[in-house]
This record gives sequence, C-alpha cells and structure tokens, in this order.
Amino acid sequence: MKNFSKSTFFLSTLIFVLLLIPSIIASFGEDEGTIETNIFWVTFAKLFHILRFPTHTLFWAIISKGGPIMGFGGLLINCMFYGFITERLISFFKIDRKK
Repeated sequence: MKNFSKSTFFLSTLIFVLLLIPSIIASFGEDEGTIETNIFWVTFAKLFHILRFPTHTLFWAIISKGGPIMGFGGLLINCMFYGFITERLISFFKIDRKK
C-alpha cells in the first residue's frame, strides 16, 4: 500500500461512475421492456449486474430498505471498490515491469 496512487484511484473510480450511469439507464430500460436487441444497450444492461456486485448483491436486504440515498451510496461504494482494485492492479504491473 505504500505505492498507492490517489490520482489513479480517482480516475479509475470516475471511469466506473461514468460507466454506471448508462448501465443504470439500460438496466431500467431492460426491466421495462423498452430496449430492443440493440447490442450496445444490452451490453450496458448486463454491465449493471457486474457494477452492482459487492453491496447490492451481498447486502440487498439493507440496501432495499434504505431508499434511493442508500442505493446510490452503495453504487458509489461499488465504483470505489472497483477503482481500488484497478489501482492495485496497475500498481502491481508497474512494480513488476520495473523489476
């Protein structure tokens, strides 16, 4: 953790948040039956199932009772989790490449 890059963490978290926005819209459209077999929107709808993983999958009973603030907060925690994993992978490969 001594080589933790805050800028890489924030950038990767921002990328996951930017991916989350169209995936929420596509998932909502898929639930309502308004998106067709457009590969672009179907891909984003399936991506939402990945981006909601840690909090919404494991703690759904708590998240569902908390309302929209808890729901979007959980999604933000997920994006930060994926940003952290991405930063650690980038840091690992930078160190491995230097050796």
